Amino acid sequence: MPLTVRDIIENNFFPGTELITGRESAGNIISWVNVQEILDSVDMVGSGELLITTGFDLADYTRYFNLIKRLKAKGVVGLMVQTGYYVDSIPVYILESARKYKFPVLELPASFSFSEVLKTLISEINRESVLGNQSYLDYNYFYPKIKKKLKESLSRGIGNESEIAILAISSVNAYNEVGPDITEAFENINSLVVFSCDTYICHFEKGAQMIFCIGVESLTKLKDLLAEIQVVLIRMSNKVGLNLFATADMLTDNNSPDIAMKHCMEALQTLHSVRAIRGTCLYDHMSFLKKLYSIYRTNTLYSKENKVLRLLLDKDRESDSDYIKTIRFYLEENGNVTRAAKRLFIHRHTLINRMDSIKDLTGFNFDDYYERLDLSMALILNDYFD
Repeated sequence: MPLTVRDIIENNFFPGTELITGRESAGNIISWVNVQEILDSVDMVGSGELLITTGFDLADYTRYFNLIKRLKAKGVVGLMVQTGYYVDSIPVYILESARKYKFPVLELPASFSFSEVLKTLISEINRESVLGNQSYLDYNYFYPKIKKKLKESLSRGIGNESEIAILAISSVNAYNEVGPDITEAFENINSLVVFSCDTYICHFEKGAQMIFCIGVESLTKLKDLLAEIQVVLIRMSNKVGLNLFATADMLTDNNSPDIAMKHCMEALQTLHSVRAIRGTCLYDHMSFLKKLYSIYRTNTLYSKENKVLRLLLDKDRESDSDYIKTIRFYLEENGNVTRAAKRLFIHRHTLINRMDSIKDLTGFNFDDYYERLDLSMALILNDYFD
């Protein structure tokens, strides 16, 4: 997805930055960034550019009364003014003109250097340019095969009693060559999917991409499968540095996988756009993932500083204790021991004993809402970014 003016705000690239005017045009695509401390070369700003300035002498109405009109005419996508140095606030006449022309004007806090702003925005522009040339999932290759196999299976009565889902796996680096690491990861995921789904219909591979069509009992079952795949993704990431994405969506019409496949592609694109290093994403959770990225940008150490999470991760690495999976399902079930135990395929009392062991190890208070919330956030951030 190309970088837009709206993305600067929604992704919280520069905390405290506000979009003052032009929300109607916030979808303007930023092709490049132009910085002018003194606005003496406005005619040099090109179409598709975001103009950034300190606002020096911007209070001079006689000099800049038609600034917004000129920028709009040249196809400039927005104006970002840094306040706190030469102007304490953006002049009213600038804002009135911007509202008239529905032109985006952003206010940037003085705490950010232009070097930092340029580095971030140009990095985003370049990254999206590269990603735009990548195929998150080769739709033209996979779709006919999936459609044919699904039709054959349903005609034989296979999958008619299940909810049908599409599951897509793709390397974070779309240019990865297929080697032993990807082969091992795909074999592990394939075994896991075949074992865990209710009905296996088919799967296909091409390069560093793999897609499944499966039958599951319910959406909850699909979520459980994604949680299991997340464990594999983290293990491969830590073991050999191979980072993979996995996305999934349920079919609304069992006869057509078209929409679900496109949803999986969109979810893969979202994982790329929020700079996740690995992870799973159900299509319905994309908006939450974008908000999560905003939180991560304001505190990249959030999960690293959570002592409970660190202790559980270390324990699992040392002894295969499965504490992370246990705490994940418990938190996802809002503390309901019976439902969590059912998802873990263990007796309720076994789960209670395991929770006691976790409490002894970490001091975690299962009854404290804020401790549960804090650990939930740290756990999710660790899944995607650490």
